[in-house]
Amino acid sequence: MKRYGYLFDRICSIDNLRAAAHNAAHGKRKRDEVQKFFADLENNLQGIYTELRAHTYRTSPYEVFIKYEPKRREIYKLPFKDRVVQWAIMQVLEPVWTPQFTADTHACIRGRGIHSLHKRLHEDLAADPEGTRYCLKLDVKKFYPSISHEILKSVLRRKIKDPDVLWLLDGIIDSAPGVPIGNYISQYFANLYLSELDHRIKEVAEVRYYYRYADDIVVLAGEKPVLHGVLIFINDYLQTERSLSIKSNYQIFPVESRGIDFVGYVSYHTHSLARKRNKKGLCREVAKLRKKGVPEADIMLRTASRVGFMYHCNSKHLLKILGMKKFSELVPAKSGNLTGTKYHIDAILNREIHLTGYTVAPSKHNSEPCLTLQYEIEEALTEIMQDGTSRPVIDDEGNTVKGWVQHITFTGSQALIRQLEGVEITEPLRAKIIKQPIERNRCFYKIVDPDD
Repeated sequence: MKRYGYLFDRICSIDNLRAAAHNAAHGKRKRDEVQKFFADLENNLQGIYTELRAHTYRTSPYEVFIKYEPKRREIYKLPFKDRVVQWAIMQVLEPVWTPQFTADTHACIRGRGIHSLHKRLHEDLAADPEGTRYCLKLDVKKFYPSISHEILKSVLRRKIKDPDVLWLLDGIIDSAPGVPIGNYISQYFANLYLSELDHRIKEVAEVRYYYRYADDIVVLAGEKPVLHGVLIFINDYLQTERSLSIKSNYQIFPVESRGIDFVGYVSYHTHSLARKRNKKGLCREVAKLRKKGVPEADIMLRTASRVGFMYHCNSKHLLKILGMKKFSELVPAKSGNLTGTKYHIDAILNREIHLTGYTVAPSKHNSEPCLTLQYEIEEALTEIMQDGTSRPVIDDEGNTVKGWVQHITFTGSQALIRQLEGVEITEPLRAKIIKQPIERNRCFYKIVDPDD
């Protein structure tokens, strides 16, 4: 197995730390600690750089609180500075660690998640009903708190040999008991801790249908005795190699009798349904908003994540009962495949935007092509009242609520069209549009980084 060195310099570089700060701040820009950090960004980054280089960096004390989701969990929260450090680590080590994982684990891996796992499980059930008649479902007892620091450190050393990086990782590991839920890097520590199990299940036990999301595991087979053997195999590995144990509520059952309750869905050979708790949550939220007189368009926006979750399973009957319209029936008029209300380009100059797409098409008014930009911009959120008027959304403390709102802008700027030529936008890009003067009172638009 290849081991990687010379990684510490990349983690510590100011450019990497700056990118980490922006990534760690995504969706949290309104928080006081984030605003304070960015108010003196370069000095704060230089301080982190100095501490890392001098090996004086220590993980800050945690703020611990309890969250029910729905079961009780202890959540560990670090100051923003430490979250920047963990992002800086992950930006360098994620490409090193990700190839270690088999295609069977989906938690917290870029490009994989709940929906990719649900889709794969559903496809396997439909494709091979006989080979997936029975299900073994289990999870690990107190997984995150029970992870051994010494075993985790040895796992990390199988892939990384840079002593400075190992010093940094060891310090984070030893900063709390087990692996604390809440740390960005904890998700990868947990995946790495069980990645060898994934390989052994596939390569030694030769299990065909195996799926893992963190410590939740599902195995399918055509006969019950096969699954009993896999259960013994997994339990032996966890106890002898990882100092972990399986929860006593593991189950082996026929799929058709009850379905597989996994990652929020209940999957059968012919269809899948949303978990009962998720259906109740959507129904209660819709009923609550309708009782308040919130317009249907706003209800769709506020419940978009829950409704989107339902679209991945057979939920048409549920949505019909709720009277939920399709999202496409409520969004503003489209320009090509871009959506959003229109802003003039001068209204967004020198403001940070998140560029999400663009099109170039012939103009109806002249021979030059027209550029349509789609982007998000932070602004005060509004809600539509029953009489058709709008008002700002106010939080419990009386403050105006801000958020990233989608808009489109039309422009004939040939400079912007040339700048975007060949650019493929696969994820939101942080940017800023400026106007630069040239001779004889003329000017042109240019896209730059938001910090320029």
